[in-house]
Amino acid sequence: MTVKQKVEMQVDINCGKCKNQIMQAVTELEGVNQVVLDEEKSLLTVVGTMDPICIAEQLRKIKQKPVVVNIGPPKPPEKKPECCKPCLPYYNNTCDLPYYNYNTRDMVSVSTYENGGGCTIV
Repeated sequence: MTVKQKVEMQVDINCGKCKNQIMQAVTELEGVNQVVLDEEKSLLTVVGTMDPICIAEQLRKIKQKPVVVNIGPPKPPEKKPECCKPCLPYYNNTCDLPYYNYNTRDMVSVSTYENGGGCTIV
């Protein structure tokens, strides 16, 4: 069983082309789940089951000189807080959307007449 890990490496980002080359080189590796490139800090963060040595070798192929900053377990995913409002059935019981007081008797009907105008709200 392979263990998911987070690898942080210092890289040289001089231009947009460098950034694209780094992203492309790392995402080609097997076992990569997430890649984040912080341009301000010149920090590449890779999460997955890949070998950190493979990341460094791949970066050297594109003329990068990676420096390992940190290798460790990834940050656990944040838990969503329990929702306190009832979810609507047509939103598949997810509370990602704002709560609306939905009344099945509300109806809006829009009709267009031949002259292009007209609207009926019931």
